[in-house]
Amino acid sequence: MTEAEPPRYDVPSGKQVVPADVQVHNESQRVDVTWADGHTSSYSISRLRGYCPCAECRGHSGGPLSFIDNQVSAILDVVLVGRYAVNFKFGDGHATGLYRWEGLRRLDPAEVERWGPPEQYR
Repeated sequence: MTEAEPPRYDVPSGKQVVPADVQVHNESQRVDVTWADGHTSSYSISRLRGYCPCAECRGHSGGPLSFIDNQVSAILDVVLVGRYAVNFKFGDGHATGLYRWEGLRRLDPAEVERWGPPEQYR
C-alpha cells in the first residue's frame, strides 16, 4: 500500500500516524507496517487477529480490547478502507475488523511502553 499524500492521525504521544506501506509475510507469520515518520511496526498475525477491533470480537457495546487466543497464521487478503483503516481477511475466515491507522500503531508490541497495553483502548 502506498499513497502520495496519506492521511495523518494523532496518537496519544502527539505524533501523527501516517501509513506508508503494509506488507504481509505469511511465511514468517508477520505483518510489517512502515510509517511515514520512519518507524516500522512488526506484528505477529496472531496478535492482529487476537486484538481484532470488530464488534463481534469486542462486543457490540464497544468495550475495551481484549486478546482472543488463536492459532491463526495467515492473512488471505488486505483491503484498504478509505484513507483511514485496513481490513485483514485472516486464515480462519474472519474479516470484519477495521484496523484504524492510529489503533494499528498502538498495537505495535515495541511501543507498549509508550502507549500502554491494548486492553486500555476503547
